[in-house]
Amino acid sequence: MSEGSRVFERVAEELERLTKLSRLEARGTLRIGLREAGFLPKNVTPRSMIVALEKTLPPLLVKRGVRDAGTICYQIGILVRETMGMESSDGETPERVFARIGRATIPPSSPGRSSMVPDVTRTPTGRRSTVPPPEKKPGA
Repeated sequence: MSEGSRVFERVAEELERLTKLSRLEARGTLRIGLREAGFLPKNVTPRSMIVALEKTLPPLLVKRGVRDAGTICYQIGILVRETMGMESSDGETPERVFARIGRATIPPSSPGRSSMVPDVTRTPTGRRSTVPPPEKKPGA
């Protein structure tokens, strides 16, 4: 009976093969890395596995004495992308999604913008404020 998703099983096998970790150590380390990234082995997807391989797994492997942990995780990530159906992705990376979200929340800076969009200024502490700064009086 399998306790992990297909991608979990494949990555665990590769970790065991590419490192000197035993089967139990490889699977346990992978479980911890997934949990730290907020995923469960039984329903992890290729995309979420990539997140764990890039962010949480390398430091865990280093703690366990695995040399070149970053390179190993990178190689496994390539395998996941190629064999788990991610090679046909449209290039939608987390970075691109967040960049698009960030652009969508920044109000336009053109002078002809709608009066419905409040003027956004920065406070002295750097925070955004919709309250306009006080007007400077001439000669004061």
